[in-house]
Amino acid sequence: MYVDREKRLAHLKDPEVRQAMIRLLERWERAFRHRDVELTGFFDPYYLQISSDLLKGLSEMSFHVHGGYDQAERARIAIYPDYFDVVDFQLGFIRVEGNFKFRQVSHRDYLGSLLGLGLTREKFGDIIVLEDGCQLITDKDIVHYLLANWTKVNQVPIRAVEISPEELVLPPMNYKEIKATVASPRLDAVLGIGFSCSRTKTLPEIKGGRVRVNYKTINDPSFRLKTDDRISWQGRGRLQVGELTGPSQKGRLFIKVFRFV
Repeated sequence: MYVDREKRLAHLKDPEVRQAMIRLLERWERAFRHRDVELTGFFDPYYLQISSDLLKGLSEMSFHVHGGYDQAERARIAIYPDYFDVVDFQLGFIRVEGNFKFRQVSHRDYLGSLLGLGLTREKFGDIIVLEDGCQLITDKDIVHYLLANWTKVNQVPIRAVEISPEELVLPPMNYKEIKATVASPRLDAVLGIGFSCSRTKTLPEIKGGRVRVNYKTINDPSFRLKTDDRISWQGRGRLQVGELTGPSQKGRLFIKVFRFV
C-alpha cells in the first residue's frame, strides 16, 4: 500500500520530527508489505503522541504502545496486522547495583554512562532510579552487550544483571495535589499555580526555553494545556495536569495539578 508521505507529514515543520515520522511510515509500509511486526525504538511522550496521531489515520494495520509497565514514560510502538493476537515488544530488563553511599548519582548520570557506550537514546526506555542503583528497560538485543560493558556510573563500579518484568520494583509516585481556578489553562498560569509563583517569574522562564510540555520546549506563555499534559521546568521540577472542569459561575475553570516531589 502506498502512503503519501508529503500529505501525511505536511503539518510537521520540525526537521527532526519529520525525519522520525518518515522512518515510522517506512516501518508501517514494511509491516504491511511483509504482514509482520515492526518495532520502533523508544519514544518520549511527545513523539509517542505524534506517532499515534499519524498511525490512527492509516487503515489495514494495528499498532500498540508499550514501555514495560503501565505508567512507563518512554515506550516503543509495535505495528502489526489486525489479525495478530500477541506481539512481542522485544524488551529487556536490567538491574544495576553499586556502592553509592559516598557518591550520589542521578538519572542523568545513568543515562550519560549508557550514551557513553556509544548507544543511542532510542535503545532505552525508562530508567527507574533506586537508592542503591537503578532498573533499566531496553531493547532486548543489547542486553548482553550492556551486561558485559556497562561497568561504571560516575566513576562508581556497578554490577548489572538481567531481571524479568515481574522483578521490576516501581517506586511510589510522591506528589502534592494542588487545586485552584484559572481564567484559562495557559501555561504561565498553570506553572505559577504548580510552583506557587507569579507570572513575572514564569514568563521569562518560558520565553527563555526552560519549560517543556510533553517533552517539547514551549516558548509561548499562552500555550493552552489539557488534561494529562506533563510539564517540566528546568531546575525546578515536574507537574502534571490532573483535571480541568467548569466553568464556575464566574466563568473560571477548576484545575487540579500534581506536583512531583
